[in-house]
Amino acid sequence: MNGTFDQQIEFPIGDYWRRYHRHIGIGAVVILAIVAISSIFYKVEADSEGVLLRFGKYVKTTEPGLHVKLFWPIEEVHVVPVQRIQSLEFGFATTTAGRVTQYAQKTAEQGDVARMLTGDLNLAHVEWVVQYRIKDAYNYLFKIGGNPDSAMAVNDTIRSVSEAVMRKLVGDASVDEVITIGRDQIASDAKLEIQEMLNKFNTGVEVVTVKLQSATPPDAVKDAFDEVNRAKQNKERVINEARGERNRQIPAARGKRDQAISEAQGYRERVVKTTTGRVNAFLAQLAEYEKAPEVTRTRLYLETMEEILSAVDSKIIIDESVRGLLPLLDLGSTGPLPATQKGGAR
Repeated sequence: MNGTFDQQIEFPIGDYWRRYHRHIGIGAVVILAIVAISSIFYKVEADSEGVLLRFGKYVKTTEPGLHVKLFWPIEEVHVVPVQRIQSLEFGFATTTAGRVTQYAQKTAEQGDVARMLTGDLNLAHVEWVVQYRIKDAYNYLFKIGGNPDSAMAVNDTIRSVSEAVMRKLVGDASVDEVITIGRDQIASDAKLEIQEMLNKFNTGVEVVTVKLQSATPPDAVKDAFDEVNRAKQNKERVINEARGERNRQIPAARGKRDQAISEAQGYRERVVKTTTGRVNAFLAQLAEYEKAPEVTRTRLYLETMEEILSAVDSKIIIDESVRGLLPLLDLGSTGPLPATQKGGAR
């Protein structure tokens, strides 16, 4: 029974093969020819370069455009995007980039990468981005991993170098510099040092920019750190207010000082001039007195007596030649008192 069933199966297959084997062979040859011909032509995009290999050995690098090569597997081409800017993210991961960027939930591994020790023995959570492009397609494909499928090895190298450099720079800075005033300097230094190390490894990569996405204290101490920052801000505010008050008071005080000095100088000049005038007048009078001392003495005496007597209400004038004079005092009179003597009043 089994033998009869096998014969019934084999006869139709054998007949089919004997009838169509030539057509099948021709079809296979045509398919292989189409595949071979299609593998002869290859296209390199405007932002890329083609690395041509012959039996796995590097031959040349081709520019953008349409090119011809030997069919596979004799020659093969690896297209490398040398003008495309690529990014590596550290401490976070972007899921959707756009007007509103969305980030993936942070993992423990990302937290370990971002957690760093600063130079003043504080912890900081640092997230950063490294943007790079491929400047040498051959080095990018062969120098690190040794084969065209080693692009992942280059990315791992860039990650390791970037993390090592960033930890070194953060470890040399204070937490205030990392979080506030020193971020730009750290990013600039990181770019230079990362590029220097990648050049030593011949990765064929050019670092375009390094940007500190975020630098904050760890969540466990964030509230305390924010409180310290608020205290520092209040301190700066009070200092600025005091400096403003000082800048306001000092010019006013200087103005008052200059005014007082000017008034004193004016008073001094006025007093000096007045005194000088009086001295000159006295010297002029002295010169005239010395010319006629008796006349001047008499005039001065008369002027002085006129000034004194004009201020006295009641006056008694006695001639110096009169002797035995008895003055009569009239208490009820406001006028001049009469004078009497033996021979009568004069």
